[in-house]
Amino acid sequence: MGESDVALLSRIQEGDTRALEILLERYWAPVVRYVATILGSRDAAEDVAQDTFVRLWERREAWKLEGSVRALLFRMARNLSLDELRRRSAREGTLRVALDAPSLRSPDRDLESYEFRALIVKAVDSLPPRRRQVFILVRHYGLSYREAADVLDLSPQTVANHLSLALADLRESLAPHFHERSNLTRSTEGDVTGHRSA
Repeated sequence: MGESDVALLSRIQEGDTRALEILLERYWAPVVRYVATILGSRDAAEDVAQDTFVRLWERREAWKLEGSVRALLFRMARNLSLDELRRRSAREGTLRVALDAPSLRSPDRDLESYEFRALIVKAVDSLPPRRRQVFILVRHYGLSYREAADVLDLSPQTVANHLSLALADLRESLAPHFHERSNLTRSTEGDVTGHRSA
């Protein structure tokens, strides 16, 4: 569907501004959301996203693509975000990650869903930094191991290892809450199937 990212990058390298616009339309929102997980501010994220696409254009003739265009954009955005964090490190030196995953909601479970979602955010927030970054890129943004490896300058196997450890950490920290939800479901709905939903 539509022109490939690689073809668009080739057009950008030839000075085609329309190709840049198409790539921007395709990746603006994901880049903003990703940067917001690092900076904790949508306004700051939009500034960094803008800088990312400006840099893509300004350095267009120098890019030698290894991997995907998506990974290239995320890597640029991450580096610019880390630069921004260093500039404000005296006051806000901690990374805050918001897990902006879609959730299924029903009116009678809004509060429970909100509270459980907050627990998930807290659990992801408490992961060691590298595991947290891998988890967000792979499980939330859908990057492949290779793409996440390109973004974080790791090997795909190291990405796989970090993701496995992150999932184990999350299972351990959330297990008591799964148990509570399961008990609540049994007591209120008579569900004795033992199925649990994340």
